[in-house]
Amino acid sequence: MQIVAQPALPVAIPGAIPARSMLQVESLHKRYITARHMLRTATEIIAVRNAEFGIAANEFVGLVGESGSGKSTLAKLLVGLEPPSAGRIVLDGEDVTDCSAHARQVRIATVQMVFQDPQSALNPRRRVASIVTQAMEAGSQPAAWDERIKRAKALLSEMGISAELAMRYPAQLSGGQRQRINVARALCKVPKILVADEIVSGLDVSIQAQLLQLLLRLRDEFQFAMLFISHDLSVVRHLCSRVLVMYRGEIVEQGPTEAIFAQPQHAHTRALLSAVPAEH
Repeated sequence: MQIVAQPALPVAIPGAIPARSMLQVESLHKRYITARHMLRTATEIIAVRNAEFGIAANEFVGLVGESGSGKSTLAKLLVGLEPPSAGRIVLDGEDVTDCSAHARQVRIATVQMVFQDPQSALNPRRRVASIVTQAMEAGSQPAAWDERIKRAKALLSEMGISAELAMRYPAQLSGGQRQRINVARALCKVPKILVADEIVSGLDVSIQAQLLQLLLRLRDEFQFAMLFISHDLSVVRHLCSRVLVMYRGEIVEQGPTEAIFAQPQHAHTRALLSAVPAEH
């Protein structure tokens, strides 16, 4: 039987972390109250409890944990898709905890989210050029189509995708190409922080490696930070310089990735790492 070698994952080389955080999260909570129904009383579900962490400019931080641990809820709080029940979120020095118009504008200018499933995240009735330049529609003076086409082709080139695909629809692309389009859309106006939720989940290993290498290259070029949410600790180890471990809504451990892998302090972290295949 012939054994085919898997492509090596890229390795993130952490640099010096600036003192000022691009994102600062302080005592963040999210509670859900279930509705009363007949004889049942309302109950409280705490999805995120007392989350505290920071992300520096140009830093890639991993967020790991089992399904249902609160990772996606935390991501939604950061990008404003859900309001927090308590705590603070500070983006680039601006408090964006509330839902004011100013807070929304700061979020739009600072943070973008890349969703897990590009199949559902990309409008099937829009062409690729329209999708990746969607941010250029906003404001009182939206960009002309010629300008958007030019920007779309530049973004596609950055993603390693032929400019010929600009006028195609998402259904005409492969899964790996759709995920690159998903990333390109988030980078159209070059945010300071990307929140990436399981964006390599379900992709072929070779496509995963290409996308991770792309993210590292784009960070060097565009200088953005990222919260990379994943259940795959091997991917996080190669991509992120720090890691946050979430369990039952709480961040139970955080620190430099290699330190966490070498000497995990929390029982849940040790359980997660025990399932990671040994590297040879």
